[in-house]
Amino acid sequence: MSEALDCLECGVCCRTGRDGTILIPESDLIRWRAIGREDLAQAIQPGHFGEVAFATREDGSCVHLGTPESENACSIYEIRGTTCREFERGSPQCREFRRDFGLE
Repeated sequence: MSEALDCLECGVCCRTGRDGTILIPESDLIRWRAIGREDLAQAIQPGHFGEVAFATREDGSCVHLGTPESENACSIYEIRGTTCREFERGSPQCREFRRDFGLE
């Protein structure tokens, strides 16, 4: 079933509606600083478990969600965080987000 899911048609995982849930490991902050993207290392907020997380907008969506091409595309896709890179389309967590958002 995961083959039928299109992330660019969904984007729900980036619209969790809860602050501090898309965690950023320290290694990502170091990587972004090393490539001159201090702005990414600063676009954070307190996260769960004492970590930091991507900042969110008032609607709960990640500040990096949306491009001129697609409202569901990631504006930092090529250098996105580890949590985002490891998130699996069609995984139980993906399906849970979709259910919570009313898509399943």
